[in-house]
Amino acid sequence: MIRVNKTAARALDADHHSRRSGSYTAQVFYPGENTIPDFKLIEVSETPYLYVSKSCGMAPADISQAMGAAFGQVWAFMQANDITPAGRALSVYDRYDPDTMIFRSGFSIDRADMSRAKGDVKADVTPAGEVIHFVHKGSYGTLRDDYALMMTHITNIGRAVSAPTWEVYLNSPDQMAEEDLRTAVYSMVK
Repeated sequence: MIRVNKTAARALDADHHSRRSGSYTAQVFYPGENTIPDFKLIEVSETPYLYVSKSCGMAPADISQAMGAAFGQVWAFMQANDITPAGRALSVYDRYDPDTMIFRSGFSIDRADMSRAKGDVKADVTPAGEVIHFVHKGSYGTLRDDYALMMTHITNIGRAVSAPTWEVYLNSPDQMAEEDLRTAVYSMVK
């Protein structure tokens, strides 16, 4: 994905922002046909999930390795305990540290399976309520760019994000080219 500078992002907000809906759809194309995400304010329900907590450095390779280990640990636990995923893989971030990525990674499950968590594998729910949502298209390494645009957008509509933020991985890098990856992002708003 192409990085969009602050001037281009401000121009996009001014031209395509709708205070009525709290979202905009970009019609501006940059080299390589990349677009700005369609940010939307939506209501979501709780989603139960099993997870393992991890932390790592902020380098994309470190994040990939740590998340891969977390997903593998939760998946092995689910297989050993005959727990079927009820949805997709996800990662939840409940605090921000500029030097360390702190997260929970795992899989959504049926609420009835939450009580089966044990050891390092815990259960929780993503919260219900109003979120800002978008779908990132492309490499996980460029998610940061869309998060920066989300922060500009949420400020422009007079709102703020709050914890947690979570990502739902709509497809897998094992099955797709990097440019075809899709990640749904949700962040609570206040």
